[in-house]
Formats: sequence, structure tokens, C-alpha cells
Amino acid sequence: MTWESRQFPKQFRGEEMVTREYSTLVRTPCVEHLTMNPPSTFIVVGMSSFVPCHGRLKERQRGPCWTLIALLVVGSMLAWVPPVWGQQGGQDVVVQGFVRDVADGQSLQGANVAIRSPSGVVEEAATTNGRGFYQMSGIAPGQYQLTISFVGYRAYQDTLQLSAGSRQTISIALKQQPRRLDEVTIRGRAGVEESEAGLQEIRRAEIERVPTPGPGGDLASYLRRLPGVTAIGDRGGRLFVRGGRPSQNLVLVDGIPVYKPFHIIGFYSAFPSELVSSADFYAGGFGAEHMGRISSVLDVQFRSGNTKEYEGSIGIGPFLATAHAEGPLETGAKSFLVHARHSVVEYAGPSLTGEETPYRFYDVVAKVQTQGGSSQCSFMGLRTYDRGRIDPDQKASIRWDNTSVGGDCLLFSGQSAQTLDVSFGTSHFNNTVRSSDGTVRTAGTWKVHGRWQLAQPLLDGTLQWGGAVHADKYALKLNEPFLGLATAQKDRFLMSASTHVGGSWTWNDRLTLQPSVGTQALFAWDGLSIDPRLRFSYRPGGSNTMKITAAAGLYHQFAAGITDERDAGSSFQVWLPSPFENTPLEAQHALLGWKHQLLSALRFSVEGWYKQFRDLPVPRWTPIVRFNTELTRAEGTAYGADVSLVYDADPLRINAQYGYGTVTYRSGRERLGAWGGQDLVEYTPPHDIRHKVGLTTSFRTGWVQANLRWQYSTGGPYTQVYGYDTLLEIRGLRESPEEVVGIPRTFYDRPYDARLPAYHRLDVSLRKTFDVSSEVGVTAEAGAINVYNRANVFYVDIFTLNRVDQLPLLPYVSVKIDIQ
Repeated sequence: MTWESRQFPKQFRGEEMVTREYSTLVRTPCVEHLTMNPPSTFIVVGMSSFVPCHGRLKERQRGPCWTLIALLVVGSMLAWVPPVWGQQGGQDVVVQGFVRDVADGQSLQGANVAIRSPSGVVEEAATTNGRGFYQMSGIAPGQYQLTISFVGYRAYQDTLQLSAGSRQTISIALKQQPRRLDEVTIRGRAGVEESEAGLQEIRRAEIERVPTPGPGGDLASYLRRLPGVTAIGDRGGRLFVRGGRPSQNLVLVDGIPVYKPFHIIGFYSAFPSELVSSADFYAGGFGAEHMGRISSVLDVQFRSGNTKEYEGSIGIGPFLATAHAEGPLETGAKSFLVHARHSVVEYAGPSLTGEETPYRFYDVVAKVQTQGGSSQCSFMGLRTYDRGRIDPDQKASIRWDNTSVGGDCLLFSGQSAQTLDVSFGTSHFNNTVRSSDGTVRTAGTWKVHGRWQLAQPLLDGTLQWGGAVHADKYALKLNEPFLGLATAQKDRFLMSASTHVGGSWTWNDRLTLQPSVGTQALFAWDGLSIDPRLRFSYRPGGSNTMKITAAAGLYHQFAAGITDERDAGSSFQVWLPSPFENTPLEAQHALLGWKHQLLSALRFSVEGWYKQFRDLPVPRWTPIVRFNTELTRAEGTAYGADVSLVYDADPLRINAQYGYGTVTYRSGRERLGAWGGQDLVEYTPPHDIRHKVGLTTSFRTGWVQANLRWQYSTGGPYTQVYGYDTLLEIRGLRESPEEVVGIPRTFYDRPYDARLPAYHRLDVSLRKTFDVSSEVGVTAEAGAINVYNRANVFYVDIFTLNRVDQLPLLPYVSVKIDIQ
């Protein structure tokens, strides 16, 4: 069979080298390669950094645009200093509180809170956040009508008499309408008025519209459908966001960082839809309240347990078995929730696919929450585990696990307009790769952190400031049998701190500015990074149907996750401090978007984005394949645009999306080691997926919900093979050349100089929920992944020339039983 008949380009001769091997990373002069034993002293100059240039370090000055942004941010902050001091007299009026569901005590995100004058004019309005919290200020003394409403619930109304300097805490619980609306309506999304640059606000109902082998949906499946998100394959647990790498994404769960929450099978993560209360996903341009990563932020809030009644569920499907229990610890005030999932695909998969499915994973979540009229605190523990073989036909295997424990509290007082958000915890990540020859390599990191943030209402806006302290330990153990190197093991311990200040203000109900500035420092480093960031939105003419959004910012990251990206089948990752002395990873973001409510049920949006990366660690390429992983510096440029058209009129919802993106890396030829005569080598990394088209459809009738997802994307870059030979070491020869031919070697062609075939796949599902009794409900789901069994290429093992495809047709049926 020829390669062409298997949908490869005519020039296809194999893909990048799949070594699955790591060795001691060698440091050479001029900081061109990584050493796993970097010096303990680093230097970071506040607004300057350094890049290598043909063996010498040159100072890279920050451009005037960032100076301008920094001045604009600081100026915006200082412009509000007089109002800050002017309000210390306590004459401003503040109304604040929580909105919850009376049935189970769950926070209601997106509830509308409005204060009207006796004539019915809206004087002030707010929307509850992910914790169900709202706050309004700048209200003149007088008598008002307070209204709190949420779709599918009975509205709450009350008459307020507000005096100068009063603080009103009104926390209420809404009761559902007698005719319960479906969850898609109850958890409705925000319209164009509340949209922000780079931000995707995700609700549970949206997650469950994406077909996922159940029981239940998963946030990972939802994220993979977004136009700016790229996954090289459907195994390995890695997501690339708008040109960034997985290690450059910040993932928070109830304020606690998690390093690799995505499971080995790509449509599962540690975030099942049953647990997710809300998730804010910033694909770029995020504010200074999120420090330490340079690509994206995923901020997930888990829901709390039922504070009124005990309930639980069990579920089974060909991929997963699930169980959960929740209930009150103190009725109306404290609750617990325990949720666990374990894969069964390792045993059930072969009968469905006709081939081995060597994947095992699980996740366990436990959460305790206590809530009152002026506080809400939670304590959460998360554990994930993954183990399997990316290529089922090879013996090489990968394993990783996460353990995160911590707490989060939102506090405010009826005597003050300030709110305090505090979180603390510890996170541990470890991963191990076992090669085909039995060699084992291990790397991991352990973090302890504490974070606080204060918010102060100011006229029509809010001022926020806060800080964080982190203690990080990095550990690794790498072996290299081919080069005869000894075991490399080195632990690193670093402490760091960050601070930020920012706010949000609106003028004339049209222009909203969100300036912020953050700083980061390692205690062992002499200097700071200063990250000015600015977000704004504008509604032309005060329109409620059109909005322009934009964001720009400077981002630094002191820790790096190192992966040999030459090997598409490996997801082994080494975490360590910035691999190049004196220089953290850096990125600049710029976003500009337009959102338009065309009709009551039709929304259109387009957003262009740009990211500039500096001081990225990339594998050093040579025409001769080496069995170690040397790193060198590279700069990167990524830009593109995302377009979305959404039709949402119950019972039908259609979401059509298109994304264009390009990623280019640049490095000196001598440092990169690539073939070619030019001094500066440009190439596209494996996650440079140019075009991505997606269609998601959900239709609900009185008896069933049907979901469909189709996706198309162009093929990613890969490196061809130039040729093969064998190598026999003469020095230290221990065996006879007459008996031993030598070690096989592979010669690369130019890095990532060809592309794999296009990818497309169709997933469908049907879901039905019915009541067996007043206390027992059953949800049955049937569907299939890759309905027309498209043979999508994952990668090619150049040692064996075996083609490794992504997942084939996977039909499934799952059943979930809810007990109350």
C-alpha cells in the first residue's frame, strides 16, 4: 500500500522522530542550550530582558508602546485617587449579597439585580458572579424598589429606604417556577452587553450540548471545539491556545492551580459537567489578577453540595463509571460533595473498536462549603491519575497524576464596602515515561500558595488590589542509556511573590476601561517583572446590540514546562525554573473584537488576536537524530481570527465557528542546528493548525435531546525523514564490529517542512431523562464518536514507520441513576 492511498501527501516519507527518550540536558556556552542544573542566582531587569545573538547576549529594550500602556494604566488608576479618598467619609450607599436556589442552596450565576426609582427608572443594576455574589454602589439616598430575577425562578421584590453611608446586605434564595424550565434555559448565557475580549463564559448546559461518551458531559470536549484551541491528537492531555503551549496555560479550580487536569483520552478532564458551576476561559488578554502564565487562563468554579437534602447518583458506560454523593452538614448552611469517576475503556474498548485500548484514568473530587449572608467559604480536594500508551502497538507508556488541596473564602462586612477574597492550598504534579527499552524517567513539581484580593467600589466601578506568595519545588530524574550518562537528578526549591492592582470603570454607559498592573519576583532573583495590561469595551451610541472589545498586555512566566515537541506521541513534561539564565518567558498580547446581536436569537462575533513570544525553550535540531534533548532559545509570532455565528431559539441551538491561526518560531541556525544556509531559521511548530471549522447543534423535544458536533481542520506540520544509517562507537568499544552492526540512526529533513492530511470528525448523541419515581430519575444516552470512521492521522513512528491514527468509530450507551 502506498502512502498516497492512505491520504498522505505525495512527498510523505514519515513524520518526526518518536524517541520517547530524555537525557541530561546539556548546557553549552552563550546560554544556547539548557542545563538541568541552572545557577541559583538569576537576574531580571524590570522592563528589559536579554536574548542571545550569535554567541553573545544583547540587551533587548522594551518598545515605546509598552511604556505608553504602562503610563495609561497608571494614569487611569491615579485618576481615581480623589474619588477613593473622597469616599472614605462613608457617604456612599452599598447594596450587596448572595443569590441562591432555595431548593438546594446552589449559587445562581447570572441573576439580574436592579434598583429602580419610584417611577420605575433603573438607577443601578448588577449581575451575580460565579459565586452568586453581587454588589452595587454609588446610589443616592432615597427610597427604591429592589428586584432580583433569574430565568425559571420567581422574582424577588422589596422596598429599600437607603440613607447616606448605609450598607445593605441582602442575601436571598429564589424559588423555581411551578413549571420547571429545562436546564438550558435556566442556566442561560449572557448577551452581547456583558461580553469581554478573549473571554468565553462557560455554563454547564453549554458543556452538555457537546457529544461526549457519558455518563455526563465534560469541559474538555467543550474547549476542544473552540476555534482558538488546538489539540495535536485525541490522546495525551495537551491543549494549545492561540499559539501558546500547554505549559503556558494557567488552570485554576476554586482558586487552586492544577498542572495537567486533562485525561489521556482527549475528551475527558477533571471537570465533568456535573461538577462545573461556571468556567471563565481567557484565550488571551487577561488582566493582572492572573499572573505567572503567558498564554491563557481557565478559571473553574465547582458547585457546592445540596444544603437541604441528601442525594447521589451512579452511572456506567463503555468508557466511564461514575458515582457521587452530596448533602447538608448543617441544613441551609454547610454541605459536602464527593464525586468520583474511573475509566473502564481498557476493558470495554477492544469489543467496540476491535483493537487494544490501553488507557486508564480516574478523578476524585471532595468539597465542603459553608455559606452565610455575608460570607462563603469552601475547602476542596482533587486527585487525578492517568496511565496508558499513546501508541497502542508500542510498549512505551506514560503516567501522570495531580493532587490539589486548598480553600477559598469570599468575605464582606455590613460595615464596609470592601470584599476580601482569600485562597490557599497546595498542588502536586508528577509524570513518568517508560520507554520501549524499559528506561524510566520521572519529573514533577510541588507548589504551596496563598493569595488575597481586596475589592473596593468606586462610583461606577471597582478598584481591586492583591498579592500572592508561592513556594515551588521542582524534581526530576532522567536517564540516558544510549550515551552512557549517569542518572541526572536535581531538586530545586524557589519562593516567589506577585502583586497586582487594577479596576473597572464605565463612562456614559458606553466606554468601560479595565486597567491593571502586576509585578512578579523570585526571592533568589535581583529584580522584578512589570506587566501592564489594559482591557476595554465600547458600545457605539450606547447600543445594547453592538459592542467593540479590545485588550493588550505584557506577560512573563518564570517557570517552564519542557516537552520534546519533536515527538508528537510524547507528553512527558519537565517543570523547572526559567531554563535560560536571567530571562523569563515573555509574551505580548493584542486583541480586537466586534460582537453584534443581529436578531433576538442570532448573534455574530469576530475577534482578531496577536501574540508575540520571546525566550521560548525549543528542542535543538540536527540532521542526525540524537538521543538527548538539548534546548535553545526561540522567538515566536502567532496571529489569527475567530468568527462565530450563534442561533439560539429554544428548542434549537446552532453554533457555527471558524478559526484561522498561524504560529511561526524563529531561531539562529547555529543554535537551532537545523539544515539550511540562512542565519535565521523560521519554522512552524506542530500546533500550527491554520484553518478550523466547527458546527455544534443541539435540539430538544419533549422527550429527548439530540446533540451533534462536526469539526474540520487542516493538517499540522511534521518533519520528514532524510535517511538512515548505523553508528558504531569506536572509543570505548566493548563489542566486536564483526558481530555488532551498530546503533540505528535516523537523519531528519528540514524541521516541520511538510504537513499531514486534513482532519475531520462527526460526533452525535441522544439523551433522555425520565422519572422512575419521586425519588429516582434515570438518564440514558446513546451516541458515537467519529460516526463515519474517518482515519485521521495522529503521527508516524519513524523507527518502525507505523502510522498511528486517532480514535476510530466509538459507539456508546450510558445510563445514570439519580437518587434523592
